[in-house]
Amino acid sequence: MLEAAIWYEERQPGLGDEFLSEVDRAVRALSDSALLHRIRFADVRRAPIHRFKFYGVYYILHEQEVWVLAIFHGRRHPRRLEERREKIG
Repeated sequence: MLEAAIWYEERQPGLGDEFLSEVDRAVRALSDSALLHRIRFADVRRAPIHRFKFYGVYYILHEQEVWVLAIFHGRRHPRRLEERREKIG
């Protein structure tokens, strides 16, 4: 997430902060909408980051909690997400 924010900030001042704000908004919204997003693989779901459409919040539901695995660009190889999912069991 920070790498993406830095990348955006280098392209246009203020855009990195906007990215972080949108990520924060998307993560906070999961408290109400975590079950609305479809499963992408295994039990990992993706919530969109609306202004930055190629990014998503990838997460799992564990009991009554939302566990965020990554803020991830959709064109990155999913193997990294799969590895993170395996690490948490």
